Amino acid sequence: MFIFKKLVFFSLIILISGCTLNNYEKIQNINNYSIEVDTPNDNYNVHFKENLKRFFHIGDKKTKYLLKTRITFNSTETLSVSGQNILKSTKARIDYQLTNKNTNVVVKSGSFNTYPALSSSSNSLYTKEKSIEHIKERLTKSSAKSLHMRINLILRRLI
Repeated sequence: MFIFKKLVFFSLIILISGCTLNNYEKIQNINNYSIEVDTPNDNYNVHFKENLKRFFHIGDKKTKYLLKTRITFNSTETLSVSGQNILKSTKARIDYQLTNKNTNVVVKSGSFNTYPALSSSSNSLYTKEKSIEHIKERLTKSSAKSLHMRINLILRRLI
């Protein structure tokens, strides 16, 4: 009797996990669209494009949408908390336009700004430049993730 209870229990667990995995595959196949990303060829726009490709999982599917994007940076000087050191506040601005390739209709276009990132207050010019480069790379990655979420919301409303 004890072995029968264990057998029923294990078969119930296998049945439940099988149904769960089936639903997971259905959810993953919802995104049957593909997006072609077009950016300018400068350094940070290429990083931005590669991050977008990773987030969108661009593969061999036939492209249905064209996403034209551009990222620009704006740095301003700001004071630190104590008021003695000057920091640089860097923001990224992302302009995007999503177009349906079949009908050449613009689905959505717009722009958004990221939250500012502060650079270090060092006396070395090399350290200041490297700090700003790292900030721009981080802003590029976070902007790509934010744009990915926006585009997914837009496309799920359409489908």
